[in-house]
Amino acid sequence: MFEDETVDIMCPQCGHRNALLIREIEENSESHIVCASCKVGVKIEAQGFQRRLDQVRKELEEIKREALNENDEPKARRSKDDYQI
Repeated sequence: MFEDETVDIMCPQCGHRNALLIREIEENSESHIVCASCKVGVKIEAQGFQRRLDQVRKELEEIKREALNENDEPKARRSKDDYQI
């Protein structure tokens, strides 16, 4: 679902935001990037990120289920007494 999205990783040395595909974080428990600005190596540990991503996916599934349940509820039929002439 989010694999082709990017997340910004802030460089601890210069503060530059480096884009990284979520797919790259998911595939490895640890990723390494080089800051595009100051060229320092940055290590990204994916455990905390993966936990939060799983939580977001679960919340989205709950929202989808709730939306489907609301659409399944029968609409109240209006009676002739609901109209005024």
